[in-house]
Parts: sequence; C-alpha cells; structure tokens
Amino acid sequence: MKTIQRSLLLIIQLCIVSTICAAVPTGYYYFARGKKQAELKTTLHQISSPLMVLEYGSGEGATWQGFYSTDRNADNTVKDIYSPIVRQFNKYNSISDMAIEHSFPKSWWGGHVNNAYKDLFHLYPADSRTNSAKSNHPLGKVKYDIWFYNQVSTIGNNTFGTEYTGACFEPADEYKGDFARSYFYISTIYEDLYPLWNSPMLTNTRYPAWKSWAIDLLLKWHEDDPVSPKEQDRNDSIYAIQGNRNPFIDHPELADYIWGDKQDEPFTYPAETGAFIISPRRKFSVDFGAVFQNNTKQQSVLLQGVNISSSLSLSFTNTKSCFSVSSNSVSAEQALAGYNLVIQASPNTAGVILDTLIISNGGLQEETRIPLKIVATSEFITTEPTDITPVGATLHWLEDPAASDYKVSLYQGNENAGDLIISGYYEGASNDKAIELYNGTGKTVDLSKYSLKKQSNGDGKFVATYYLSGNLPNNKTCLVVYQPPTSQTPVNDALKSKADLFTDSICAFNGNDALALFRNGIQIDVVGKIDGGADYKWGENKILKRKSNITHPSNHFDLADWDEFPYEQFEKMGAHSMNLSGISNYIFKDKSAGSINKMEVAELLPGTQYTYSVTSVRNDEQIPSVNTQSFKTEGLEAPIAQDATDVFTTSFMANWEETSYATSYLLDVFQLQGSGFTQIKETFDNVTSSGGSLPEGWTGKVSGSYTSTASSGDNPPSVGFKNDKEWLKTKTFSSNIIELKFMYRFPSSGVGSYMIVEAENSKGWDKIDSITYVNTSKYYPIYSFASDKEYRTIRFTYNKSTGNFALDDVEITYGNVDTVYMLKNQAVESVSYFVDGLTEDNIYYYRVRAINGDVVSGYSDIIEVNTIRSSTQNQNNSTYRYVLTDRGVNILDLQGNETIRVYSVTGILLYNNIISNSDAVSIPLDGKGIYIIQISKKGLSEVRKIIK
Repeated sequence: MKTIQRSLLLIIQLCIVSTICAAVPTGYYYFARGKKQAELKTTLHQISSPLMVLEYGSGEGATWQGFYSTDRNADNTVKDIYSPIVRQFNKYNSISDMAIEHSFPKSWWGGHVNNAYKDLFHLYPADSRTNSAKSNHPLGKVKYDIWFYNQVSTIGNNTFGTEYTGACFEPADEYKGDFARSYFYISTIYEDLYPLWNSPMLTNTRYPAWKSWAIDLLLKWHEDDPVSPKEQDRNDSIYAIQGNRNPFIDHPELADYIWGDKQDEPFTYPAETGAFIISPRRKFSVDFGAVFQNNTKQQSVLLQGVNISSSLSLSFTNTKSCFSVSSNSVSAEQALAGYNLVIQASPNTAGVILDTLIISNGGLQEETRIPLKIVATSEFITTEPTDITPVGATLHWLEDPAASDYKVSLYQGNENAGDLIISGYYEGASNDKAIELYNGTGKTVDLSKYSLKKQSNGDGKFVATYYLSGNLPNNKTCLVVYQPPTSQTPVNDALKSKADLFTDSICAFNGNDALALFRNGIQIDVVGKIDGGADYKWGENKILKRKSNITHPSNHFDLADWDEFPYEQFEKMGAHSMNLSGISNYIFKDKSAGSINKMEVAELLPGTQYTYSVTSVRNDEQIPSVNTQSFKTEGLEAPIAQDATDVFTTSFMANWEETSYATSYLLDVFQLQGSGFTQIKETFDNVTSSGGSLPEGWTGKVSGSYTSTASSGDNPPSVGFKNDKEWLKTKTFSSNIIELKFMYRFPSSGVGSYMIVEAENSKGWDKIDSITYVNTSKYYPIYSFASDKEYRTIRFTYNKSTGNFALDDVEITYGNVDTVYMLKNQAVESVSYFVDGLTEDNIYYYRVRAINGDVVSGYSDIIEVNTIRSSTQNQNNSTYRYVLTDRGVNILDLQGNETIRVYSVTGILLYNNIISNSDAVSIPLDGKGIYIIQISKKGLSEVRKIIK
C-alpha cells in the first residue's frame, strides 16, 4: 500500500465561529464561572476544544503553515524554544534539521493520529537533535547526571521530589511556563484520552489527571514563568487557525482553581460589560436532514444573550436563501430573557444546500455564525428505520407535502435489491485502489443521481466527492479505479483492465478512510468505520466483498457483512452476485399510515430480516418509493439465571430474571456424571521476553511477554501478542474441556484489534468469542461448555490493527463426564420453576433459554445447586397441616405473619399473601392438577407439592 498524501488549503476565517479578533472573545469563558476542580476542568474541555486542526506535516494546510503564523519572528527566523540555533523559515515548507515537536509526547496516549496529534497548542518547531534527545521523557529538574545540554534544553535524572527520579527534560527557565500551560491544556482539552495516559507524570483519571509531584512541578513553573506577550500572540494566532484558545494563557488563575490552592473555591472573574451570545453555544450548527423538494422543515433554537443593548439582527450569507427565521430582528428585552427562534427551510431545488445564519448588532463585538444544512430530493424515498427491538421497529420515509396517505408494505424475502450498493473495496500494493458498485434493483440505474464521498485520515467530514455518470444495467458492476498522477507508480494492469471509471480523488484512500455512497445528496451506504480514527486500519492491504445475502445498502458498517480476500486476487473485483428470493412473503401489504411519515410495527420475530416499501398517495396519483429499506430485528437475549431458592432434600426453586420480549422459557436441569474433573492453571512463568519457552505441549507464535503487574494476572509475566496474526494453542487434553478462564488486557489503545478464541473438537475449530478493544482494564472472562461439544484444545489468535494484547492465568477444567437430564427443554411460562423428585445431598445444575415464537435464545449461565441432607431438613415433618377440599386447599396451624405463595407446576404464581392474624387460611384452586405451596417466615421456608 502507498499512503496518499493530503493537502488542504488553510481556511483562516472559520464560518463556524464568530469573527476572529486578537483578544479573548467576550463571553468565551462565561460557562466556566462558578465552577471548580473536575467540573471546571470538564467545562473548559467543552468550551475550548478546537473547531479544526491542520493536517500534520509541511505545505499548505499543514503544521508548518501554522508555525509560519505562530512561531515566526519579524526577521523570518524561527522561534525555537528548544535550542539556541537560528534558522530561517522557507514559507510553509519544513526546515532542514528541525522537527515538529510534540511537547506533550504523543506516545503518552499511544501515538494515535487524532486531533491531539495535530493540535498547535502543544506543537512547536524544534531542533531535530534536541527533539530526538528529549524523546518521551517527562518534565523535571536536572541538577546532576546531565546527559544533554545545549544552553536551552537539559536532559538528565529528575531531582524534583522523590517520587520519580528517572530521566527527564528541563527547558530553559524562560520557557518553563510555556510547557506547563501546554501540558495543562492537553490534559484538559483531551481529557477523554485519560484511559490511554502512560507517563510517569500522569494517572489514568479524568481528574486530577496528574500525579501529585507533577502537579507541584507544573504549578511552580506556571507561577515562576508567567504568561509572556509571545504566548499571548501565539494564543491569538492559533485561535485564528483552530478557532479555540488555551484557557491557561487567557486566565492563568484557572490552574489554581483546578489543581492549586483555590480548588475549593468557585472560579470567578470580573463581570463582563460587553455584549455576547450564550445560546446557541459555540460549535452549534443546524442540520435539517433530508426533505422532499418543495417541503418545509422547522427547528427551534433558543437565542439568548448577555448585556445586549439593542435589537439583534439576523441575516443569511446567501441573499436568495431557502432558509428563513421567525423574525429578522430580536429586541434586546427578548434576547436577554431568551427568545425561541424558529429557523425554517423550504428548498425548491434538489441537492445539498448550505448557508450560514448571522447574528449581529445588539452591541455584540463580533458576529455569531450558525452553519445550516439541508438535503432536498425530488424522489420519494424510504429512510432507515429506528427504535429496532427484538419484536418491532419504527419505519420512516420522507414526508411528501402533497400526500394524503401513505401505504406501507412489510415483507420477508427480496426479489430485487433495495438500491445501488457498494459491493467491493480494493486497497493493495502501491496505488492499487478501487471501489465496486453493484446494481441488483431489477432495472437500469441512472448513475448521475449518485456520488461517492470519502473521509480523510479516518475522521472528519466527507471532504472528497466524486459524481458518477452514465447508466448501470441490472446485475452489473461499476468498478471505479484510482488514477494516480503520472509521476507516481501506475495501477496494476490486471486491476486497470477491469475499470469502468477512473478518478484521482475518491480513490486516493488509505486503509482507514471510510467511503460513503450518496443518492441525491442523501447518504445510503458506507464501507469502512466512520470516524474510526487514523490508527484503525480496517481496510489496509485487502479486498472486501459484500456477502451475497446483503441485498440493501446500509449506513452501519459491519465487517461481518463482508468477505475478506488477499489483495493479489484481482479476479474478485469487477463481478458480484446477490442472493435474491423468487417471492416475497408479506407480513402486511399496503397498510394505511395516514398522513404521518412513520409507522411503528410490532409482533415481529427476533433476529429476523424484514423489508419495507412505501407508496405516497396523492389526490390524483400514487408515487411508490424509489427504494426499499431492509432491517434485522435484534436477537432475543439469553436470560440471566439467578441462584436457586428453597433448597431442600429433594427439591429446589430454579430462578432467572425476566427477559424482555420473551413469551416463555425452556429449562434444563441435569447432573454431570463421570470420572471427575481436573483443573490446570497456566501462569506462563517461564515465557521469555522474545516469546520463547512456552508451556509443555503448547504451541504458537508470540512476540514476547509483559513483566508489569498492570498487564499480568496474579503475578507477572504474561504472554504478549504484539503483531498481527500471532497465535497460541494449548496442548490437547485427554478428556473434554468444560470450562475456560483467563485474564486479558490491552496494555494500550487497541482500536480495531480483536482476539479470536476458538475451541477444537473432531469436527474442527469452533469460534467461541471475538474480544474487541474497549479500554485498557483487566478482564477475566469465563466460558462453560457442554461435555457433548467434546472440545479438547483452545486457540488464541490476535488480529491487530493497533495496540498489543496481554494474556495470563489460562485456567482449564476438563474431565470425562456425561450429562444426565432430570428436565430437558421444560416449558415454563414464568421466571421460576419448582424442581422436585431429586436425591438428597446431590449436586444439580440448571440453565434456561428464552422463547418468542419459533425463536430461541442462547443459554443462560449454569447455576449449581446442592440439595441438603435429610438430617438438616426433613420435609415430612411439616409445621403445617394441609387439607384438600373441593374448592382448593386449607392450611392449618399457622402461627401468624407467614407469607404463602402458590405456584402452578409450570411456575406461574397463582396466590401470594401474608396471613397476619389467623391460624388457618382457605386458598381456592381452579381445576385439577399439581400445585406447589411455599410458606415462608423469618427467613425459613417450607415447600409442599399437592395434587388436586
């Protein structure tokens, strides 16, 4: 794969924020007032996150253009706070022997290419030699053992405090405050990265984030080296580029309210006298979504200001805008009290329409700008469903202003595809890149209605757009292939020969860029994880082909819907097959929805695929939707089994929590019989740093071990999986494995990575689990297997996108056992069941599944029950007398305050009452059958089965 270099023009004036000025905008810190400690820190995170960041590197729209604005002296020399060497800027190009220095080391959050990676507030142009020597060392004070010194920067062992005495970096005194405020900024603005923090200075907490010695050091430097005019100028310059400010430069006292001696006091500063807007807040925008052409949509926005002295004026950037507001002028009184502003969109042309609402006058020092967006279409379309549950969903379609009714059809089985789909993705060697589209709609598709859009470097807006053209016949593909500049390596001839279209923009993707398919400006399909980040290489060096059972586009990317092939297999591209059914089975057809553009459907089956179409009914015609939507109801969750109650010599009550959407349950009660169990626990004590010396009988390819307690189980070391496709296989056990336990941890962020756990029997390998990255905590999963699965071997395979995987304390229980069922698939209509006819002092197990129609969930966890000895409780020595009558049962010899419950044999609660002041009770029982009576008092229970 060849990485495509990107270059974006720097937009100095941002339309999202108010007009930029060289001072703190009035009201910028309004919402920080009155807060302290963690709440204050998080509020600053919300207030001052960047609206945009430059691309990392040199050239227009990249870091070195930012440095040209932020770190350039009047004589064109570089402001280098790392060394005394004087160098000249070469416009926006990188400078020889200089580097882009992350003052807050990027490795401290795993080096992931996110906004923090590119944020100018902690990036500086630095002497390359000093940058290399600094490495990722923490800040500190160096007195002795100096390793590096260049009259500005010093590197050696830290002597500040006693908690950390390792290598550190000490800047010149005149720059120590700059570093402290950069560090305060990163830990605040990017506080959501706290699970990834990995530094001697940091804790894995959102607040306080810093270790106590680091707080002391940073506060000292912050105070000893106050904010300089150079920092203030740099703050203003970055504000003009990124649209945000460093709060600790504008208000140095904030550090004391968060970490210092004022942290028990609310943050205050002199009341502002200038006018400013507090609602809508910074970064606010309005997206009306999709609408039928010539229709109207409205959204309400609270408009409120402080110190407004006269009427506010509202206008739009475009003089002939399709947008309008409820009032073009809002009085000072209305603005101060809060005015409900209605923004209306009435597009009369199809396409994506953008505009900006401008709020001005009223004494405001700067305008407030609110970006507006709406997508209008001339086609009547269905849109994606919402509120999907195991038994229902809400179906949606565009509102047709001329419609008096909508007819909705819901069915299973698709005779045609719902719309054009992305059927293939190719990212291979060098410039070999392509996107494949497929038409299975049953008719020729006009490609001019469609466009492809691409994210850049794994996040942000879809910036690159390619408008398709021509017609695509049914059952044909359209292969769009990358056309690189003539100066670069050409595309492989085998791929080029299959191309239908060539482009240099949309196909200039890497393995982390999501690509979306749009129909008349409305997104309908996507390949790749949207906003997955630069480090999630979901599509690098591979072919992805849509599975043949996928008949509809979807905006939710799921790798399970795609088959993966090596990128050398060019023959996979340029052809596609789709499994369509010959007939559709209707749940209902042409059902009236009235005049609203949605319908709730219920009584569906869990885990089942459905499709819907809609027809708009006008006075003189009916307009069918040009597409259909497909969705799958959620699966039925397995019940959560609870401990047994009322355990006696020959019986117990099995219990579980109610499962949503279950209509009944299936209960298994069984014993395990055989030669017994053996339990082994492998702690990997002898595994070497290179992954050698695996336990006897184990095989695999791993790259090392972890020796820290943070990434180990009970004791270090653990096994380290550090490369893609590394694997570890247990020995083959002499009898069946019935339980597997282990500890695992992702030592750093592993976005996009996952560990496959498999078990082998005579038929081959079964997938047990796919463990995806969530965070860097330790986890201890437990897996139970029925003996009839006959698993004898376990295998772990790491699929790496980012980060590593630590495995330890693998515990396996195995033995020759037979499952002997007391009850198997016993139908139960409630959430408990009385199990009797057992043997005293025996171990039993139970598990349960949920049912809805013909759909059955997976098993619950297995619950163990040990019936008691007869010497402990003799059920025949009853405290109470039971007398059957024609009407039911009389219970005698009550002593007061007994709770009496009566169950049917299927576990349905028929009677539940507390008898307070009587020694007898008559309980009616309808019909003949078996009933279970439970009498409880002061923690003791008696259970009796009667037959009527």
